[in-house]
Amino acid sequence: MPITSLEYTPPIRRADRAVKPDYEGFDEALALAEQGQARAALQRVFSHLFPGADVPDLGLAPFTITQGSSRVTTRVEGDDVAISVALVTLPSGGSAVAALRYVLTRLSAPGQLYQPRLRGDDVYLEFRDSLARLHPAKVLEVLRRMPIEADACDDWLIGQFGARPLDRAVIEDLSDDELERAVAVWRTHWGDVEELIKESQRRRSLFFLNELTAYAIYHVRFALPLCGFVSARIAEAASTFNDADVDPARRETVLAKCAREMKALSREELRDSLGHATYAISPRTEGTAKILADYYGPVDYMSTIDNLRKTSRSIEAALALIGSYTFLLAVHAWPAEVEAELKNGLAEASGKPWRESAALLFSHARHVVDRYGEERNDEGGAS
Repeated sequence: MPITSLEYTPPIRRADRAVKPDYEGFDEALALAEQGQARAALQRVFSHLFPGADVPDLGLAPFTITQGSSRVTTRVEGDDVAISVALVTLPSGGSAVAALRYVLTRLSAPGQLYQPRLRGDDVYLEFRDSLARLHPAKVLEVLRRMPIEADACDDWLIGQFGARPLDRAVIEDLSDDELERAVAVWRTHWGDVEELIKESQRRRSLFFLNELTAYAIYHVRFALPLCGFVSARIAEAASTFNDADVDPARRETVLAKCAREMKALSREELRDSLGHATYAISPRTEGTAKILADYYGPVDYMSTIDNLRKTSRSIEAALALIGSYTFLLAVHAWPAEVEAELKNGLAEASGKPWRESAALLFSHARHVVDRYGEERNDEGGAS
C-alpha cells in the first residue's frame, strides 16, 4: 500500500545554540598581528572563537577543546604554534595500508593548512607554523575545519579498517528511555524511506528524488544524536545518493541499499552510534532571517512547491516542505522561538494526508517567513 503521510516525533538530539564569536576580538587580533605581537594575536583569536572560555596563556599551558569524539589541543612550543588532534592507532596487517591510503586521499591535500602526521602507529591531524609568520586567519581556519574533519573521519577509520581509538573524548550514552524512542524513530524512518523510494521509481521525478535523498539524511540528523560508525556509513552512501550529478537510477539503487542496511541494524549496533556529544564549535551554523527568506520567500522553490500542490502532486510538495523544515532544523541553530515554530509546523502536519500536509505547511512557511524572515526585493534577492 502506498505511503500516505509522514509522522513527526520530537527530537532526541539535544538542542544547542551556536555561540556567536566576539567579532571585535578578531579585528583586535588582526591589529596585533600587524604590530608584530604574534603571541597576543594568537591569544585574541582564541578569545574571539571561544568567548567566555578560560583560555590559559598558551606560552605556559596548552588549551584543549572537545569536538564530538575528538580532542583538539593547541600549544606554543618554542617559536612555533602547534594545533593537533589524535585520530586513531593503525591496525596491524594489510588493513593499516588501506587505512593510510584513506587518510592520504581523504585528509591530505596540497595547500591545506593542516595535514595528517604519523607517529609510530598513531595518526594525528596537525597544523604547525612559526609564530613570527602566523596570521590570525590561518589559526581561525584550522580551528573551524580541522576538529570537524577529525570528528567525521575517526569513526570511519575505526569501523571500516579496524583502527583503534586514540585519545577520544567521552560521549554521554542515551538513557534507556531515549534509546527505546531512538530505535522506534530509526525503524520508522528507514521504512518510510523505502516506501518513498517506490514512489520515486513510479514518478521518475528528479525533484522528488532530490527531496527524498535530502530527507533520508537530515531527518535522522535532526531527530537523533548520531555519532560513530553508523553516521559515517550514512555519509559515505550519501556521497552518491545525494549527489545530483550522479545518474538517478544509481542514486535510487544506493539509497535503497543504504535504507535496507540501516533498517536491519540491531539495537546494539544503533546504540553504539548514538550519544550526546560535546561540541566546542557548534556543528550547526547560525540560522538567520535571510536563510528563511531564501527558502520560503517569493523564490522559485516556493513557486515550484505551489505548482506541485495545485496539480495533484501533493506528495512532492509535502515531502519538499517536510524535508526543508527538517533540513533547516538539522543544519542550523535557530533562536529558540524560531526553532519552536519550525517544530510546530512539522507537528501540525504530522500524520496528515499529503494534500492536507502540503497546504498546511505551505501556509505555515509563509507565516514563518513573514514573521521571522528577511524582506526580499522584486528580483528575489535579499534587500
